[in-house]
Amino acid sequence: MPNSLDRYNSEITKTKQTLSTAKQSKIDFDNYSANTQEDSVSRIRNNLPFSDIQFSFPVTDRTSGIRLPAFLSSHSDTFSPSWNSIPVYGRADPIPIYKNTTRSISLGFKIPNFDIEDAIANFKSLGVLVKNLYPVYKSFGSTDILGSIRDSVSGLSPNQSIVGAPLTRIKFANLICNSDNPDFGLLGYITNLGVTIDVQTGFLIYADSSENENLLFPRTLNLSISFTPLHEHKVGWGTSNNWLGANKDNYPFKTRTDPNSLQDSDSVNVGGSIVSGDYGAITRAALGS
Repeated sequence: MPNSLDRYNSEITKTKQTLSTAKQSKIDFDNYSANTQEDSVSRIRNNLPFSDIQFSFPVTDRTSGIRLPAFLSSHSDTFSPSWNSIPVYGRADPIPIYKNTTRSISLGFKIPNFDIEDAIANFKSLGVLVKNLYPVYKSFGSTDILGSIRDSVSGLSPNQSIVGAPLTRIKFANLICNSDNPDFGLLGYITNLGVTIDVQTGFLIYADSSENENLLFPRTLNLSISFTPLHEHKVGWGTSNNWLGANKDNYPFKTRTDPNSLQDSDSVNVGGSIVSGDYGAITRAALGS
């Protein structure tokens, strides 16, 4: 009889098959850590893909995305209805005029580096994320040498202008996803990305012979992200008490729609990115806790 971990892995396989047929499969998600041979990396990151945070970039680098092996340390989802209160003479309470409801997400997660190869892979992923916080430029005017000189003299140089903002899609399990299509990431924009090196867990040193210098990589990176979603579907209610989105049970978090899809769900114990079984020692050692 299969145990809870076997059933979980079976569900992961089904999820992969579903994702492979979705539109988002056209995006090539780069997992720079996928080929590492270190046992604990292989076990945690490759066998438990739900622990990854996916980023894709619909405006900047449109055909690729990245997966970051995230050990979630904090997650907050804030919904803020905005009102304009108008005080009037003779009335104790002001008259509230509704304006809008905004949503903001704050994430904190750790990325452990198990060895030099793993550290380099994670730094490449981080570099992709940072580069996609910058906009898209388009060149205008002449591209040949004589034309460039003429444009420069006429005051048209530099001849580049911003034509695209750095929007981002973020997908993390069922907690951050598009409620109308949960296989897709949630569209929005990052307002802050913080990268903190955890000096308490130490460093890895790589001697780069080609450059004749040592490269320094922390064993643990702490990332924090502030994210503002942009809704791609209607958010609100119709006059017939109907939710205007495609599936009200999936907003803001995807819920289990098939009651038979999982069995003995109480036996699945998720902590960070660990499920059923005693992998806690591996994680605590990796994160220095």
